[in-house]
Amino acid sequence: MADHQTISTHPVLVALGRELKIARERRGITQQDLAKEIHFSDSHISAVETGQRPASNAFMQRADDVLNAGGILVRLLETAQATASHEVMPEWFRPWAEVEATATALRSYQPLVLDGLLQTPAYARALLQAGDPTASEETLQRAVETRLRRQQVLSRPNPPHLITVLEESILHRPISDSPTPMREQLDHLITLASTGTADIHILRTEVGVHRGLAGAFVLATLPNHPDVAYIDTQLRGLTIETTTDVDAARRIWEGLLGEALPKRQSLRLIQEAAQSWKT
Repeated sequence: MADHQTISTHPVLVALGRELKIARERRGITQQDLAKEIHFSDSHISAVETGQRPASNAFMQRADDVLNAGGILVRLLETAQATASHEVMPEWFRPWAEVEATATALRSYQPLVLDGLLQTPAYARALLQAGDPTASEETLQRAVETRLRRQQVLSRPNPPHLITVLEESILHRPISDSPTPMREQLDHLITLASTGTADIHILRTEVGVHRGLAGAFVLATLPNHPDVAYIDTQLRGLTIETTTDVDAARRIWEGLLGEALPKRQSLRLIQEAAQSWKT
């Protein structure tokens, strides 16, 4: 959660704020004194303590250090974040989120939009809003935060090897009236590909009809466990563990990877597309 984001009072945030206040008062430190020590405003601290504002990881780590809380505030924040994410996620997505969080490798095919692990906040927001135009600002913001929090799997120690095959049309599909979100999104893809965070392969439109056009899917490799697949549908995603189905999905994915451009050529194509959004 970014420091500037606000959402309405939530029971999990209220409980976390209460623990922060208890830890602060136990040390005999005022909100003003704590603000000076951790370099956040005292109004920010007040908002966190009353559950009106979510705490960032940096905020809580500094508060934990200054208040000599022994890591308890950081652990409580992690629990609060996990709880909030679980509440926002549709029930049908939760099994896959657990798979994704422990995977050693993820192989993705996306024909229409980017994988959630690759999305910028603006791109994620546009897709989530299109999926539920009646969603409140609070619900939408929490959904965006949850999607971004999923991406932390790519920065953990020993992150999964992410390989994604993207249809070329994704690079040219506008998500808003302004070109800025797509330009920023493609710049983000360039960074991910250049740093080796993700292996990105583009499937040129000229390839034509192929088996992948039936829909997006992801294959996950887990430690000491058979591969698991996630299949997207119009209504919901399905987590699949049946061996024959997972094997079939793997064969389709390998065929798509064989048709796609190599990483270096794909990166050049993304860079060219990014330039087109800057005009």
